[in-house]
Amino acid sequence: MKIYFFLILITGIGYSQATGLSIYGVGEKMDNTDPASLAMGNSSFFSGNSKHISNGSPSSLWRSALTRFTIHSGLNYLSTTQFPDQHQQNLTSFSILFPVGNKKVIGLGLKPTYRINKLTVTDEEFQFIGADESITGAPIAYKNSYTIDGGISEMFLEYSRKLTPHFSGGIKYSLLFGNQILKDELYTYDVVIDTSYSGGLLIKEFEDNGDTLYATAVNGVMTEVNKYRKFSGSSISAEGRYSSEKHELVLNVSINGKTKVETTNQITVGNSTSTNIFENSATNLSSAIGLGFRYKISNNSGITVELHNKSPFNIPENAAIFDIMPPAESSIHFGSYYQFRNSKIGYWNNLNIRGGAYVKNLDFTDGIFRDVGATVGLGIEYLGNTQSVDLALRLGKKESRLLIGEYEEYISFHIGITTGEKWFMKRRRK
Repeated sequence: MKIYFFLILITGIGYSQATGLSIYGVGEKMDNTDPASLAMGNSSFFSGNSKHISNGSPSSLWRSALTRFTIHSGLNYLSTTQFPDQHQQNLTSFSILFPVGNKKVIGLGLKPTYRINKLTVTDEEFQFIGADESITGAPIAYKNSYTIDGGISEMFLEYSRKLTPHFSGGIKYSLLFGNQILKDELYTYDVVIDTSYSGGLLIKEFEDNGDTLYATAVNGVMTEVNKYRKFSGSSISAEGRYSSEKHELVLNVSINGKTKVETTNQITVGNSTSTNIFENSATNLSSAIGLGFRYKISNNSGITVELHNKSPFNIPENAAIFDIMPPAESSIHFGSYYQFRNSKIGYWNNLNIRGGAYVKNLDFTDGIFRDVGATVGLGIEYLGNTQSVDLALRLGKKESRLLIGEYEEYISFHIGITTGEKWFMKRRRK
């Protein structure tokens, strides 16, 4: 099992991927990275494994009687009209669970929360300011290039326990941290228009009264603005679960504290550079609520449904990318699972088949954009259900935030490995 962990770690170096939603707010919100739950319609509360432990659900963690190590990795493909087709492969999360008593568990881990990955957007053509509008009395050509990279990650500590025969609960506290770099390069040139082209930077060629005119750039100046942002904050969530023979009901409520942002602006014009640093915080808290239900069809199968509603992430307005605040989110998720149980003593114990679908609405101030997807996956549990490998495939499309009426299509493949061991065993006296 250690070799599997190592292989995933060394393949966690990713390639850049960008969507239209990643260049607003603080980047794109990362979905659930647990493949077992993701395969069930991108669920947060249910997994479809034999223990019914979901890494995204604190109220389910008490079911682990073993120390559990879990690591996840994902491979993503994105097709959009705004950018070339893109691929991304990276390590998505890591967590560990420790039983600390009878049906009591403490967990900790690390995962990304918001991500941009590195993205560069450049104007395709120069824009012009006419001589009558220019302070120099000559036409000016200009072009912008934006580079954005970084995001926010989450380090969390959680506690789970069974309260009564039917009720269990969990609480999760997270530290939010991260860095973001925004580079804005503005290229400006004086423009000389002539009937002949004698070299230099040709900006544009056009016809005027039958003559071919050439616009050539001279006396170029680049203005570079680098914004370095450092995020810090926290969040807390509480979750309760009711379980009976046929039904399971989950309620989760979370609150994000006021995110603090330290910004360093570095402005370079020609050979002159100036730097200023300031710090501010969000004025409001943000919250989220989730409700989930599982119906147990048989001992081996079940169906799930979840509803989630999240208010916009709380950042200062001047810290939002391109001054566009993060969206509010609402979603519905459907999932199902079936377990093939090996009655013979063999290497594997359970083969778990999963499937689902989801619909998510992203509510910006200027409109609502829909994200629709379908999921499928399988999991193999072996060595007495102490170890597992989970696979998930997700296909979907989302409305473009950049080009109204266009869609971004995506496919992602995810793998998760879990190993369980007995720790802190008391030695018997001889």
